[in-house]
Amino acid sequence: MLFHPPISVRQRSKQQGFTLIELLVVIAIILILAGITFGISRGVQNAQARARAKADLAVLAQALEQFKGDYGDYPWVNNQALSDAQIQTNGSRLLLALDGWMDWEYNSGSTPADLKYRPDFSPAKARGKSYLDMKQFSFNDTYTPDKVPTVLWPLDPWGNPYVYDYIGPNTTSWDNFGYVLYSRGPDGDHVAADSEGIQDQTVAANVDNIYAGQ
Repeated sequence: MLFHPPISVRQRSKQQGFTLIELLVVIAIILILAGITFGISRGVQNAQARARAKADLAVLAQALEQFKGDYGDYPWVNNQALSDAQIQTNGSRLLLALDGWMDWEYNSGSTPADLKYRPDFSPAKARGKSYLDMKQFSFNDTYTPDKVPTVLWPLDPWGNPYVYDYIGPNTTSWDNFGYVLYSRGPDGDHVAADSEGIQDQTVAANVDNIYAGQ
């Protein structure tokens, strides 16, 4: 029978110290792998959000073309989309038009004067044609079918209102070929269109914006 001498306290201490080093190395590796996984996951989430924004914008753009085909022009806005409040107002006005709650009010001739709520007409008109499947959008509040969405606007995947801008009664000029429609992207910043509907897309705060048709 072989005799194994007892492990000395010093030898046991050395073995425990080596085990602790191994544990620290394993923890470091786990942290590195977790950081890599988090970065990949965040990148995937951002790519998914951008894909969702592009899909939403494509649906809105198609609805705008259908609206124009029926009414002869895109929905007008009250003010240029400069501030957050104006962006929300324009988004609500866009939603009202595309969901069938607004119609043109004409001058004495055939030139439209503005978009008005359909119920404001005399005699009152029922809700018109809706160009959107509202279930596929996110909004700042609960959407209720058959209820006039006067303070409702569509949100992008980052929780910001989609920006819509076009001519209106208070627009002095509009040199852009059509409307302006985009998401402000992950950072929520943007450079609004000027009174002619032109945007500087080279500005640093604007590079992550996602435009309809991209």
